[in-house]
Amino acid sequence: MKIKIFYITFLFYISIASQNKWSLEKCILYAKNHNINVLKQQLLNNTNNKDITIAKGNYLPDANFYASQGFSLGNSFNVSTGVGQLESRFNTFSLSSSIAIFNGFANKYRLQQAKINAEKGLVDLEQVELNLSLDITNKYLQVLFNKEILVVAEEQELISSREVERLLKLYQLTLKSKSELLQMEATLALDNKEVIIARNNLNTSLIELKGQLDINDLKDFDIDYIDITSLEPTINSSISDTIYNKALITNPLLKSIKLDMDLSKKSLQIAKTAFYPSINFNYSFGSNYYHIQGRDDLVFNQDTGLFEDNGFFKQLNNNKTHYIGFSASIPVFNKFLTKSNIDKAKIELEISEVELQNQKKELKNKINIAYNNVLTSKSTLKASQSVLLSQEESFKIALEKYKKGYISSYEFLESKSRYIQAQSELIKSKYNYLFKIKVFLEYH
Repeated sequence: MKIKIFYITFLFYISIASQNKWSLEKCILYAKNHNINVLKQQLLNNTNNKDITIAKGNYLPDANFYASQGFSLGNSFNVSTGVGQLESRFNTFSLSSSIAIFNGFANKYRLQQAKINAEKGLVDLEQVELNLSLDITNKYLQVLFNKEILVVAEEQELISSREVERLLKLYQLTLKSKSELLQMEATLALDNKEVIIARNNLNTSLIELKGQLDINDLKDFDIDYIDITSLEPTINSSISDTIYNKALITNPLLKSIKLDMDLSKKSLQIAKTAFYPSINFNYSFGSNYYHIQGRDDLVFNQDTGLFEDNGFFKQLNNNKTHYIGFSASIPVFNKFLTKSNIDKAKIELEISEVELQNQKKELKNKINIAYNNVLTSKSTLKASQSVLLSQEESFKIALEKYKKGYISSYEFLESKSRYIQAQSELIKSKYNYLFKIKVFLEYH
């Protein structure tokens, strides 16, 4: 019985080749397109793009149309027409526009700030996707881990089943005692329980992975095996420094903090614009219409001595007015509001600078820890492989001795237990190593 733990899963996968298998890369890509946190960040990024449109709009003039209709009830006297009346109605229409000629470059800084914030949104999306990638990887490896544990449990169940059959035949020939047979049957029952637990753990981990991917309705979902050799990085004494120097440029968290600093600088510049005067250009066009209730719209022409039509459109044409003007506002005193806003912006900038330095230190520590974790987990994996080889050989010898009656069932079961433990430890070490590699590679 030559069992190599690294190939058990491969044989297991062949037996279920008809199922729909997903690679780790496919799972991560699918999650990036469907995960709710990714979608939320993408929607936030859309709002950031709208802020850019708003900031660009500040350079354009505004336009407003105004219309009103009113009624005058009771005795009144119209100065324009010189006519007294009991009731009247009137309409007023105007179209106005204004544009900022100078406001201390606030529009310029707000546009720059909006663009920086949009860039920060993309970097934050990178961080969300990075965290999601690690989460998916962890769940993916958990499924593979549970698969191999199930294979080991089924293997041990098969061994115990064969021993029960062998001991039953020997018992029937009065060559083995009833107690020894019962002990092995109890062991088989425990192995059956371990298979049930292992299968349940596998199903649970598959459900969790599918839930993370939001594909709970997919039937026959399965994943591909991961070859360690395809992921193993080249380890040398300088790799941590190399990765750190690269991460200073590419790490999304650091990029986000740097952009926070840029945003704080723009906030400071915007706050300072409140010290500058603002100059606006204003234009408006308007007209009005007046009507006496119960009378025709007529006006007396003194030159001709006749009443002429003075209807709605004629009045609007005759009453047209244009207004063009400039306005300036010079800040004198606003109860220290501007100065306080500037001081707050400076403090926010200092906070961002301190946070950047702190995150650089934490990043270096994380990379060093990740590097050490890879080395440690690799050494643990090698040690587990050696232990398994020894326990496998020991179990083979114990099994032969047990069959020949050289050792007791207790000694055989002890050897079997140590063999199972060695298999489990190797599986655990392997997937721990795979995850540590994945974490380490994320800093590249």
